[in-house]
Amino acid sequence: MKIKLIAVCCVALMTSCGQDKAAVENAEKEVFAVHDEIMPQMSQLMEYKNGLSIEITKLDSLLKIKSNDSLQKRKDEALAISTTLQEADKGMMDWMHDYRGDSLKALGSEEAIKAMSAEKTKINTVRDKMREGMDKAKTFLGK
Repeated sequence: MKIKLIAVCCVALMTSCGQDKAAVENAEKEVFAVHDEIMPQMSQLMEYKNGLSIEITKLDSLLKIKSNDSLQKRKDEALAISTTLQEADKGMMDWMHDYRGDSLKALGSEEAIKAMSAEKTKINTVRDKMREGMDKAKTFLGK
């Protein structure tokens, strides 16, 4: 009777561990789905940053020739969009540098799921910042 009880407990334990492991893997897949969605857009982000830089330089030159409120307003807008893109770029680089997927193995399932939830929040913030900046840059640059 004791052997049957021990066997049932072992099976239950292994089943719950397998489910916990699957939950952690699923949470990690969700995080990387967002990463994989936005990473290919980094080259476009860099193109927008470059285009804004060129536009800011042109506006600086024009403002030196003749100060104009509308030119200054356009330059300020370009600087704000450029800052948003820089923050998005830095956010992505920081996230990739700080991500420690191998440490999930050292955590219990509950802790690993919490860690993945925090990572998902971080990468979603990066995604949202990228979208915001790229949408504004596209409109601003007329592309």
